[in-house]
Amino acid sequence: MIYQVPYGQGFLEFELEVPVEKLEIDKSRDVPDPNQLVKEALQNPIGSPKLSEIAQGKKSAVIVINDVTRPSPSQLLVEAISGELNKAGIDDSGITLLVATGNHRPCTEQELIKMLGEKVYSRFSIINHNAYDEEQLIHVGYTTRGLDITVNRLVVESDLTILTGIITPHQSAGFSGGRKSMLPGVAGIRSIEQHHSLPHRAEYPVMGIYENNPFHEGSLEAARKVGVDFIVNVVKYSDGRIASVVAGDLVEAHEKGIQDCKKVWAMQVQGQFDITIVSPGGFPKDFDLHQAQKALALGEMVTKRGGSIILVAECADGIGKYAQLMMNSRDPQEVIECFKREGFKGENQASKAFMFARALQTHTIYVITDQIDLADLKKMFFIPSRTINDAYTNAKVRCQSEPRVGLIPYAVDCLLEII
Repeated sequence: MIYQVPYGQGFLEFELEVPVEKLEIDKSRDVPDPNQLVKEALQNPIGSPKLSEIAQGKKSAVIVINDVTRPSPSQLLVEAISGELNKAGIDDSGITLLVATGNHRPCTEQELIKMLGEKVYSRFSIINHNAYDEEQLIHVGYTTRGLDITVNRLVVESDLTILTGIITPHQSAGFSGGRKSMLPGVAGIRSIEQHHSLPHRAEYPVMGIYENNPFHEGSLEAARKVGVDFIVNVVKYSDGRIASVVAGDLVEAHEKGIQDCKKVWAMQVQGQFDITIVSPGGFPKDFDLHQAQKALALGEMVTKRGGSIILVAECADGIGKYAQLMMNSRDPQEVIECFKREGFKGENQASKAFMFARALQTHTIYVITDQIDLADLKKMFFIPSRTINDAYTNAKVRCQSEPRVGLIPYAVDCLLEII
């Protein structure tokens, strides 16, 4: 068989001499009209009055939206949410869109137009959150674990705060969406650095695990402390179609979204693979190597210790901030020790380097990309390959018998149970 792997805006094809076990959800499911799904969610909020009721008598609202690295249907959500706010008497001039960049770079004008469409882009004031801009930030307290809560002042000073986003399995939070739009989404760099360091984040991938998870609990406590009036989150299929929409209370609506996400993305796999081929799912999830690491986390979980992971990611925007830390280290262990000693730092992205180094300690990692210099990948302890077949041929040599090969083309969103 010829297999396809998402790569940027397209796909890479490959064919191997051995059977390949492809783990992917069924794409043949019929789905309702996305506009209707959003409308029904807003008319039937979970654990909350309708947004149009909450907004009565209010003058201003901030709608927090995902940045370009997280493919949320922001145009659809903003149009529907703003319609409810308009009904309640808040006109467009009182509505601000705040892009939850975390400590990523700001979205460009072209990216914003692509995310929101020309009409929405021109209707509202749009602000890229800047975690380093003290004038944008306000301190509101600490969590019970001592986590600093400093966030964009818009979410504190606006009459209404509405969070939007997508719910997918997440290697640190268990699941994305909901409270995560607040911290790290619109948090100050001090808060993000603490939140992304030990002991607030797990040392190993915790996809699908949010109970007794300090990373999740810190985000949730921060969001509650700041105050969130309403959330609208979606669950999507791998091809981008919307599977479900939840709206309402910060906790209850998010919990329903998690259950919907499990129904869509949960799969079982019999044991681990010798070689696993993973992709984040194409653009924008393979926007850079920083984002693509999330696919590698699933590879760690389903690949035998000592096995090989082939990471397929275009990385049109390059590597990311963490590269120098890895390039300047003697080996992956030095990267791990640095992170444990110093924690996450916004400029060097030590936590991302740590997660790569963690995988490199237990697996051989091949990277398929034509956008990053091969020498740089080698300095970061990866084995660069131009094709999947080349990577497989090299990985097979490390196997004592015919390898069991897995393919996970949309690994960022998968929730796998190993049985």
